[in-house]
Amino acid sequence: MIGYGNSLRGDDNVGCHVARILERHYHDDPEVRVIGSHQLTPEMAEDLSASSFVLFIDAAAGLHPGKIETTAITARPGPASFAHHLDPASLLSAAMELYGSVPRAQLLTIVGASFEMGDRFSPVIAAGIPDLLNAAKDVVSDWVGQCAGALARTHS
Repeated sequence: MIGYGNSLRGDDNVGCHVARILERHYHDDPEVRVIGSHQLTPEMAEDLSASSFVLFIDAAAGLHPGKIETTAITARPGPASFAHHLDPASLLSAAMELYGSVPRAQLLTIVGASFEMGDRFSPVIAAGIPDLLNAAKDVVSDWVGQCAGALARTHS
């Protein structure tokens, strides 16, 4: 899991905040690694290439603050662009181009209400953090269940 966002832009920090909580939750689970970061960087491509699944967690702009969505993410076709700021699809492309492997990926977002300068969440995001945490745990649980099922089928 990679939670990311700007800690100085209000609701934009929700991905990092949730990642810190999830790090504590999964600290004893060797199958789950959680990273909190200000932004996605090309250096993350190597870790991604060695993973079977990654969940990106971020804030989103939109009309319905507090709305949580999960979206499948795939690498962009063509050569990867190593810009200063990457989005999840660009990072997956970098993993493919540099290391020849890309994990399955999903993006979990919550629509923010305020991206103004400041280090506090809007009331709607503060209230939505437990739901975002549960959604992230559900995605991980579903993925682990799918992997266990695939492993059981290959050993039958």
